[in-house]
Amino acid sequence: MAEIKFDLGKNILETGRASGVPQFETDNINGYISYSVAPVPETVPARYTRPGYEVVWQPIFAFTMNADEGRFPDRRVQSVDLQLSSKINRTHEEARAFVEQTIAQFQKGRWQRYFNPVWDTLLTGRSSLLDERGEIASDQYNIDPAYKIPPEDWPIVVSKGPLWRWVGDGVLASLKVNDYGNSDRGVDYRMNLEFHLLDVKLQRDAENEARDLQQGDAKGWNSTAKLEADKKERAELNKRLEANAIQRGDSVVTKP
Repeated sequence: MAEIKFDLGKNILETGRASGVPQFETDNINGYISYSVAPVPETVPARYTRPGYEVVWQPIFAFTMNADEGRFPDRRVQSVDLQLSSKINRTHEEARAFVEQTIAQFQKGRWQRYFNPVWDTLLTGRSSLLDERGEIASDQYNIDPAYKIPPEDWPIVVSKGPLWRWVGDGVLASLKVNDYGNSDRGVDYRMNLEFHLLDVKLQRDAENEARDLQQGDAKGWNSTAKLEADKKERAELNKRLEANAIQRGDSVVTKP
């Protein structure tokens, strides 16, 4: 196995045969199908092959593809998850360099920065890390990929589980980084790179939200009303974050 090649949207069996993996562990639970391989040899990279959007990750520990036969009888691959080997992240410096290398691949390709327009705003520079008080925010879901996080901020940011997201040709890519370390055992990184068919993910998320709201309202929790209030509150917060960013000399990205 020289490398693992993958794309989304095609039949999972055909994608598996073309991947270069000699044998997968397979599972089928009520039509939800997964193909996985772990551990992956450190010398074997995983390569997302869509032209103009190529991304290579190495060394990975695990590779998993998923399809939902109940939703799509053609068994198209709707998501892929790459779990990085923990051996790459022995220090903050090493982890930071690896993340920057990964981000650079997305920046070089035709990917665009992704956000949820209902909840998020896209800010540039250091403002993308900060809350309205100017401190490093507790949620890190919209970091400007063009902004290189300074070494002194890096340990704080990664302790909050930052997430970088891009969209390209109908695919959502998400880079998730967590440091679970402490003063006793030092750094303890986990990194995942996920790819999803965006329309499928949005539809599934909408269905789950509708179900949860219906159940919450039925139980007297006023879930729908609370959600609308949360949306309004978030929109007001985003306006303040945008104003603060402009005052710092950063900007608001109006179109991803």
